[in-house]
Amino acid sequence: MSSIKTAPVKNTDEYIKQFPPKQQVALEQIRKAIKAAAPGAEEVISYNMPAYKYNGMLVYFAGYEHHIGFYPTPSGIEAFKKELAVYKNAKGSVQFPLDKPMPLALVKKMVQFRVKENSEKIKSKPAAAKSKTTKLSDEDQVTEYLAKLDDAVRDEINAVRKIIKAANSKLSERIKWNAPSYYYNDDILTFGPYKTHKLLLVFHHPAVIKIKSALLEGDYKDRRLVHFKDKAAAIKNKTELSRIINEIVQLIDEAV
Repeated sequence: MSSIKTAPVKNTDEYIKQFPPKQQVALEQIRKAIKAAAPGAEEVISYNMPAYKYNGMLVYFAGYEHHIGFYPTPSGIEAFKKELAVYKNAKGSVQFPLDKPMPLALVKKMVQFRVKENSEKIKSKPAAAKSKTTKLSDEDQVTEYLAKLDDAVRDEINAVRKIIKAANSKLSERIKWNAPSYYYNDDILTFGPYKTHKLLLVFHHPAVIKIKSALLEGDYKDRRLVHFKDKAAAIKNKTELSRIINEIVQLIDEAV
């Protein structure tokens, strides 16, 4: 295994900058895949490698001359041994060759598996031990929620989450009513139950009844619904969905 000598670093940016351009590109791809799969994970340096923590250590990665090393712990390797059979791997590690595309979809699945595994370990601890743990942050709760979803459902919901979060920087995200929910001073909208080929958003801030839009459905006293057949329909209506969100935020500001 050919290695590239690295100096002690304080953060992942410093770590990646030590490598030649080819390795830097691959390292950044792995980094982004991990953060996309576990947005609530803490990025740290451990054993002079980039590492991620969520209810304990999740995964590590490292750069080498001819490959990127990925370390999802032995359980992560065992759970995906069929998919990893084409790569050189050991008890807790796998090597992704630099002369081939990084298997980013597989990396995301492995990280999501580790998030779920760590979360289940926390839940299985005795009640006395649980009482000593701090409550999960809003971001961690969203990460845990997403980790439990099927890949197809997660992909659909994440596409709409991206639109909502990009619509207005004043929005905050959390889990409420057992689903991703968005608020600014007051609750604004929440994902409703997912049905195959159908995404539901519930706008429950009273200001929504003042907004006219072909997307808004229902004549309820204080809420409106938005249905999308799938993520493609949501992306097609991105501008209008963003307009609705921003008008509600503006109405909230005006009422303060």
